[in-house]
Order: sequence, then C-alpha cells, then structure tokens
Amino acid sequence: MMKYYGAYTVIEYPSGYPRLTLESLEKMEAEAEELLREREYIQACEKYYKIAEEIVKALGEYYAPETMEEVFERINEELTPWTTRLLNKAVDEILSNIRWEGTEYEGIFRDGWRAAVTLHREGFHDFELTLRDILHEVRKVKGMIALAKDILRNIEGNLERCSDTTGI
Repeated sequence: MMKYYGAYTVIEYPSGYPRLTLESLEKMEAEAEELLREREYIQACEKYYKIAEEIVKALGEYYAPETMEEVFERINEELTPWTTRLLNKAVDEILSNIRWEGTEYEGIFRDGWRAAVTLHREGFHDFELTLRDILHEVRKVKGMIALAKDILRNIEGNLERCSDTTGI
C-alpha cells in the first residue's frame, strides 16, 4: 500500500516497514542533481548517500535475510536498526543472493555503495572531497541506482499486486 512520507511516497514491505518507492528515489536523484547544479555539494553528497542507503535497505528485505534478522533483533533491543556494518553485510548478501558475485554487476553495485559511503563520510561529514572527487563518486552511485531500478520496479509491482488481491 502506498503512503506519503513528507514529499515522498513509500510502500510497505513484508517486514511491515515502509521503504521509499522507486518514484521517490528518482525524485531524490533529481533533487541531488539540482543540488550539484546549485553548487550545494555537501547536501548533494548526503542526498546521493541516502538514495544508495535506501536501495540497500529495500533490496535487503528480499535478498539479505540474515542481515534482516540482525536488524529485527536490534529493533527488539530498542537499538538503531541499521549500522554501517549491517549495511555492508547486506550489500554482500544481496550480491550473493542476486547472483551477481563475480560479474560486472557486482563491481558496479559494490563500487556504487562504497562511493556513497565516501560521499557521506568525506563529502558530507568531513568536507574533504574536491568537486572532481564528488563527481567521480556520484557517477559510481548512479551506476548502482541504474542497476537497482529494474529490481525495485519488480518488487514494487509484486507488492502492489499482493495488496490488490488481499484488499489491504
């Protein structure tokens, strides 16, 4: 079922947690591009990181069951659900379960995730990246986004069909 979260649309995943829709992620990507054009580099770094993080969380719901178990344990313990370690673990598990290990897709996805973390840490928090560095890392994140789009589109389609048939 689609809901709104501020300016973004979310869809409820089987875990019961809402995730940003592909449409919302595309909107965020357009906002990140606009931030780059406006020379708001620090905010653009964080926006690209957030897109990549949301992709990992959404794909993790289907392709990283071991990681999701840990996330749910942390929730039950009233801790922050996701940590950097768990996001990295989810990336490994996603790549394995999608069967991208050893393919060019693994490099694109993994490089995109690492670039997003670099943008977050060194671009947003530490202000250490040059414009050239930022644009280089953004290209990698865009590769990750492009790979994830079809998968997310299929997941959302399945979720919508399920909610249509269950009357939710």
